[in-house]
Amino acid sequence: MQSNPNPNDPNYMPPMEDIQPAVPPYQPAPPVYQQQPGVPPYQQQPGMPYSQPPEQYVAPPVQGVESAGQQEERRRRYGVAKFMDYLQWVLFALEMLFLLRFCLMLVGADPTNPFAQALYNFTGFFLYPFEGIVPSTMFGPKGNAVIEWSTLVGMAVYALLFYLVRLLLHITISRPEEPVE
Repeated sequence: MQSNPNPNDPNYMPPMEDIQPAVPPYQPAPPVYQQQPGVPPYQQQPGMPYSQPPEQYVAPPVQGVESAGQQEERRRRYGVAKFMDYLQWVLFALEMLFLLRFCLMLVGADPTNPFAQALYNFTGFFLYPFEGIVPSTMFGPKGNAVIEWSTLVGMAVYALLFYLVRLLLHITISRPEEPVE
């Protein structure tokens, strides 16, 4: 049974041929300057004629013209900065070796093991000035675990020494903080 469609019915669909757009689709008007081909918008405005602002360059500035003194200064700064990088790498490697030595001593590693012997001999050269500053603490069931305080003192002293050298090198390549008169 087909009933007449009721426009108040929620399922009501009007016939497609009866639907027509009430308003043509929106199309913005082109800007005024686009109606005149080849003329930028700022040249048709009343007022002063267009000129290039004084802070802009007519031609790009010449790049890379340095005097021999400036080139030498730049090379010197680069060399000192690269030396500072190498110095920091050496400090990091030495500190890691000291830390490994400290950990092996702390867990009571066998001193006759070839790796431990090589590590103790290599780091012992750098830690020799600090031996005996503070006595080592022995503990553990066999007394083979050691807290070697001289290694910790050496780590602190070398870190401070390398920091001071790096600061001195940084001062040599930087400009003074206050104006020199």
